[in-house]
Amino acid sequence: ALENYYESRLLDIVGKLGKSYVVWQEIFNNGLKVKADTVIDVWKGFDKKTLAQAVAQNFTVIVSGSWYLDDGDGACCTFDGWKFYAQDPADFDGGAEAEAAGRLLGGKACMWGEHVDATNSVSRIWPRASTVGERLWSDPSVKDVASADPRLKAFRCSIVNRGITAEPVDPGFCPNGVPYHYVPPYMRTMRTLMV
Repeated sequence: ALENYYESRLLDIVGKLGKSYVVWQEIFNNGLKVKADTVIDVWKGFDKKTLAQAVAQNFTVIVSGSWYLDDGDGACCTFDGWKFYAQDPADFDGGAEAEAAGRLLGGKACMWGEHVDATNSVSRIWPRASTVGERLWSDPSVKDVASADPRLKAFRCSIVNRGITAEPVDPGFCPNGVPYHYVPPYMRTMRTLMV
């Protein structure tokens, strides 16, 4: 009762501000009463059951559970971002119809911060997020990893050459090398250490 009261009040406040709102799937899964224009963010894995139930009740959904960028498999010498490339957000009962009706907004890449900080956030995001982007912006038939691999490697090299510290896709190298701008701690000023 308290959770229902809190969420209802919160959605009323947000609605009065003229804003739209997205709630995590627990609100829906727990049976709370939400307004018809609520967007349900299905974030607990690729939960086909929740997706199907939400769109069957005419809610709009967005999928994020398939694309948590911090969910690495830890395997040596392989790029784990291809698992993101394989997922189709409309792959659930009623998904194609929901997408056609505008009730499946698509997906989004997310990342929890428990194992990510300033030392590895950029390399964790890139190039993993580009596999999610290509998956979501491409026709559903575009899902062949072998044909995507050269595009991803070229993209990774292009952003590395722009100074973005993207992790390697697999053992290999960028044709023009990798710019390296390391400044040893003893050569840094106090100002750069504090930034």
